[in-house]
Amino acid sequence: MALALRDARLVSEDREHARTDELTGLPNRRRFIAELELLRRKNGTLLLLDLDGFKSVNDNYGHEIGDELLKQITVRFNRVLPSDVLIARLGGDEFGVIVYGNRNIGSDVALALRATCTYPFNLSVGDIRVGVSIGSVTTEGPTTTKEDLLKRADQAMYEAKRTGSGFIQAPIL
Repeated sequence: MALALRDARLVSEDREHARTDELTGLPNRRRFIAELELLRRKNGTLLLLDLDGFKSVNDNYGHEIGDELLKQITVRFNRVLPSDVLIARLGGDEFGVIVYGNRNIGSDVALALRATCTYPFNLSVGDIRVGVSIGSVTTEGPTTTKEDLLKRADQAMYEAKRTGSGFIQAPIL
């Protein structure tokens, strides 16, 4: 009996580990994509975030400092997010956020996340500044696919990056 319980616990831990980003402790892309299916069926906002200037941090200081920066960014992001909001590290310097509720709630969350990058990060090599570009798309029910949600949020994020505005909302789906 004890072995069966231990084995069940280990399987559960393995499943959770497979859905968690090792560096930041955030949910990973796999878990995020699964959650997108829930968003698609409800009202809510998908935010895609890409750090501005992260590549130069890695290039100039190395990946260890880049990792240190990602950990600090994760702490800042978590401080401003309501407990019912899902944030995940999708890979590299990209994050995804799922916010349930109306468009205004999603916009408020996006602006709070953007504000966390307005002051420098105190890293072991000194103060480093990076920005964040955020693309947003809001859905009001099962009118689209999760792939389309990702595509539209990604397009909005790259438009925010291209224009330097920091935040772009795609039309409601």
